[in-house]
Amino acid sequence: MKRIICSIIITVFLIIGCTAVSAQESEVARLKEKIIDIQIKGQLGFKNFILCTNIIGYGQYVAAETNQVKAGTEIYFYYEPANLFTNRRNGGYHVWFTQDMILLDAEGNEIYNGPEALNFNYQTVSPVLDYYATNSLNLGNLSPGKYTFKAVIHDKLRKEDAVHTYDFEIVE
Repeated sequence: MKRIICSIIITVFLIIGCTAVSAQESEVARLKEKIIDIQIKGQLGFKNFILCTNIIGYGQYVAAETNQVKAGTEIYFYYEPANLFTNRRNGGYHVWFTQDMILLDAEGNEIYNGPEALNFNYQTVSPVLDYYATNSLNLGNLSPGKYTFKAVIHDKLRKEDAVHTYDFEIVE
């Protein structure tokens, strides 16, 4: 008899616990949808655009101490695209953006243009709220001097673009 009562009590607690978890998951899902609505209304752009010596993952990087880089090395940029459009369809979520990499010399002349160097086309059944991207640029035999790295995001679903530039200097 005690076992039956214990089993009933445990079952009741499990049902109550599962209901509470389900209600919590439902609230989290509503909040995620609200965040997507806010992002869709926001202006497309860049957050945390940083020259790095190492990039590990989202929000995890080693920022360069200065914007001076050694000739012949490879440099890395980290950024987080802001306010990407998320298309909701058939119970899923779709985000699609590309990014151009452009390098300008001190006079503003284009010395490298990598159209759609990054192409991120992602579909999932769960919403993703935060993204990050990385770019690497091999400086090869570029002469010491001042340069500008230009990143252009193309939100393919919203049909909107955003530009960010970063000035740096190659030293020997």
